[in-house]
Amino acid sequence: MELFDVTIIGGGPVGLFAATMARLHGIKTLLIESLNNLGGQLYTLYPEKPIYDVAGFYGVTGKDLALSLIEQAEHFSPTIVTGESVVRVSQTDGAIYEVVTDVQTYRTRALLLTVGIGAFVPRKLPAEGAASWENHGVYYLMPPLDHFKDRKVLVVGGGDTALDWTLAIAPWASQVTLMHRRDHFRGQEESLRLIRESPNVETKTPFELIRVVGDRRLDTVVVKKVGSDSEESWSIDDVVSGLGFLPSLGPVKRWGLTMDGNTITVDPASMATNLPGVYAAGDVAQYPGKVKLIATGFGEIGIAIAQIRTYLDPSKHGLPHSTNLKSVAKV
Repeated sequence: MELFDVTIIGGGPVGLFAATMARLHGIKTLLIESLNNLGGQLYTLYPEKPIYDVAGFYGVTGKDLALSLIEQAEHFSPTIVTGESVVRVSQTDGAIYEVVTDVQTYRTRALLLTVGIGAFVPRKLPAEGAASWENHGVYYLMPPLDHFKDRKVLVVGGGDTALDWTLAIAPWASQVTLMHRRDHFRGQEESLRLIRESPNVETKTPFELIRVVGDRRLDTVVVKKVGSDSEESWSIDDVVSGLGFLPSLGPVKRWGLTMDGNTITVDPASMATNLPGVYAAGDVAQYPGKVKLIATGFGEIGIAIAQIRTYLDPSKHGLPHSTNLKSVAKV
């Protein structure tokens, strides 16, 4: 059975950059992604969502950033497996790990966990009738933005997801109403500023969604102001939920790792977990002062790959600058 130097579990943005960095430094790399496509949440959940906090881009969509990371990783030819879920990890004699998926078994010397929040299940809208309109009037995953052309859209939520989706939809829709059940939004100030300056966006607080109504198509939502018994009916064509997703790490919690809720405790100086040769980076990694940003995950990958390189060969320390690499070692 083939032996890999490192197996990366999770093919989202951080995992893809990990594959690039590992291969750039001559590490024989396997990347396993449970979905049928690479890109993680960016590609699957937020393909049209603009991202503003990745260096070198302004308002790049999740899909475009994911595709750039995929292209970058594939250039360095890691072994990539999609559509397989890792169900068990165990260490065998000689410090080799067996990675068992629902399809086959792999052998690896080190592991890097970049599983993000794990499986993502959308938080459902607690409104009567919402379930019957899912994917044809009520959306938890963003459809192509041109679907909203000249339509009246209600976005529900108060965090960054709701704000970002509002900004993405606004150039297409005739009207966007951003509604939150609290008095104040929790998202980034720059996003709030842009929303206030958008002529076709209205904010409504504190309101909650009571019912979603329609005959052959969704055409009305019933809402009420928090603390009031009086209901209002608004003419709406589409409802987009920005309530976020419920994370689940599934079998990862049974691998003997030190956990902190749905995150893995690591040493920030090395990104090492409590298991020898096992590292974690991105949203799943937790340490004091952690900031959950894609940019943070990219930085953590540099630390993790440097440490993995030394773990595999103690004579090697740190990472040489890419400008000093004449070629990628063929392994």
